Parts: sequence; structure tokens; C-alpha cells
Amino acid sequence: MRRRGARLRSLQAAGTWKGSYTVEAALVVSITFFVLASLVIATFYVHDRAVFQSMVCEIASAGSGYATESERSSAVSTAQAQVTASRFLGSKEVSGSASAGEKEVTASWSAAYPVPGFAMQYLAGGELLIEASWSCKVADPTDTIRLIRGAGELITGGDD
Repeated sequence: MRRRGARLRSLQAAGTWKGSYTVEAALVVSITFFVLASLVIATFYVHDRAVFQSMVCEIASAGSGYATESERSSAVSTAQAQVTASRFLGSKEVSGSASAGEKEVTASWSAAYPVPGFAMQYLAGGELLIEASWSCKVADPTDTIRLIRGAGELITGGDD
């Protein structure tokens, strides 16, 4: 037992085990690089999803406060024109539509987010799909005021 301990100390002193640090460092650095690269790609994907949802909500709510359908349509088309690809960090094939109806304004957009790597190529076809949709009911303030006044008259019995 004493001899083996002496032999190990002599091997360490001679420098024959210094290569093990190189192997460990190669493993640790490569795993750290992979994890950091994955975090950056995931952060860009989450950013694009958040921008898509924000954009769709913005477009749908742009026309919900106007009285006539033509005003709603022009507000929605103006909001759509402000959508640019420069707002996204990696999404490709951005497409969507928005419509302003009599009672509701809706917007729906989609895009493909390319993800590098062999595993994602095999699992998801190399891209993740981002879809977002939103609808807003058209606010009609005159009807709302009438309903509030009518409810007030019911509660008070018509007396002021």
C-alpha cells in the first residue's frame, strides 16, 4: 500500500497525468459552448414570439376604437404597413392578414424560425413555426353610455 502511494506521487511529480486536465477542459468547454449557443438561439426565438404577439395585438386593437367600418379598415391597414421584418431577430417567411368587420377586428400572422443543428433538422425539420392571432370587439361608446344610463334608471327608479 505504501509503495503504490509513493508510485502515484512519483507519476504526478513526473507530469504524466497533466493530460487529464486537457481532456476535462475540452469536455467542459465544448459543453459550455453548446449550452451558451442554445441559450442565445432560444432567446432570439422567445423574442420573436413576443414581438409577433405584440404586433398582432397592436394591429387588432388599432381599428377597434373607430365608429365606421371604413375608418377601422384604414387604421388596420396603416398598422399593417408599419410591420417590418427588421423587428424580428431570425424569423423568415413572415405572412399574415387582418380584417376589420362590423363587430370585430381580427389579425393573424405566422412565420418560420430557422433553428440550426442536426437534432433540430431531424426533430422539427430545421424550423419552428410561430403563429399569433388576436381579435378585438369594436367599442361603441354610445351604446355603452345608453346601457349605463338605462341601468342607472333601473336602480334609482328613474329619479335623479
